[in-house]
Amino acid sequence: MTASPSSILIINIRLIGDVILTTPLIGILKNAFPDAAIDFLVNRGTGEFLEKDPRVRRVIYSEKGSVAAGGEREGGYFRDIFRRYDLAINMNASDRGSFAALLAGTKTRVGFFVGDRWYTRLWKRLLFDHLIPMPYSTHVALLGKLVANALGVEVEQLRVTIYWDGQDEARVDQFMAHAGVTGPFFVIHPFARWRYKYWQMERIVALSDRVAERYGLCPVWTSSPAKDEKALLEFWAGQCRYRPALVKGEFSLNQMSCLLSRSSLYLGLDTAITHLAAAAGVPLVALYGPTIGERWSPWNNDGPLTQQCPLPRGVQRNGHIVLLQKEYPCIPCGKAGCDDAGGESPCMLGIEVDEVMDAVASLEENFMPRMTK
Repeated sequence: MTASPSSILIINIRLIGDVILTTPLIGILKNAFPDAAIDFLVNRGTGEFLEKDPRVRRVIYSEKGSVAAGGEREGGYFRDIFRRYDLAINMNASDRGSFAALLAGTKTRVGFFVGDRWYTRLWKRLLFDHLIPMPYSTHVALLGKLVANALGVEVEQLRVTIYWDGQDEARVDQFMAHAGVTGPFFVIHPFARWRYKYWQMERIVALSDRVAERYGLCPVWTSSPAKDEKALLEFWAGQCRYRPALVKGEFSLNQMSCLLSRSSLYLGLDTAITHLAAAAGVPLVALYGPTIGERWSPWNNDGPLTQQCPLPRGVQRNGHIVLLQKEYPCIPCGKAGCDDAGGESPCMLGIEVDEVMDAVASLEENFMPRMTK
């Protein structure tokens, strides 16, 4: 095993979902090196939720060098990481992250590479003590296990973990009281970052009403703070027979996790909020289009260590999680829509409300007991 480091930098300069699915690595490293200080380098807007993780000392942002505990700094983040870490880990194969690992790591550096060109491997090997080929079909949460293997660290469990505190709970309590949500409820997050991941809002309305009517659950709809999402949330909520309570981007990801942990059921798309729901242990149905489920399916914390989607497409069950995709032979193409330009995806638009309701019914033994607590 690698000699015990006193300081570790985890680098994930990607999107929110990538950062969320990197949290199992925190647990691995904390178990292996309990006295080590763990810092994170992330893009602004992708890792603020880590500031409430008691296992993380500091979150550094690759934007104006701002640091969670210290506010804005000029001169970029380089001064915050330069030769300050015994161990630096880049969780993706980007050149930007690789350069950050080179600057930060003084003893050991771990990174990934993509492609089979000899010169790519050569220059990456000059940067890293442990260089790992980025697997195409491996779940993103399992990348932490690959890092552990490279370091000679044993892994018994991978848990995606999001923390919240008393202030977050009070904020959620305040919302629930104001919205008049007094009994069991379910959450729908009908949006994603890209259009090709969207489902029809008319079907969101129909699904919400049918779940509310069949199970007696109060609907709660959520969105990001984006103006267009908030406007769509308001408009389509007005089309429902069972008017949902609306969270219009007011919650942080920590507060969203708190809200989801109290819900009986979650319905959503291929988005970061779906990963939060899975981490919170909420019974959920996730609607996916062209996304590669083997890499990006919601992670079941109580599932096996090497869990993978057994099928390339279709309806797949993993504990309290149902991943719903069509059986089209082109799925999963991994493209941003059929034209790979971000437009609508026929494989998403082909999902019927009845199919989602069947998936919900398959989870009744999971969420019905949560309704009676």
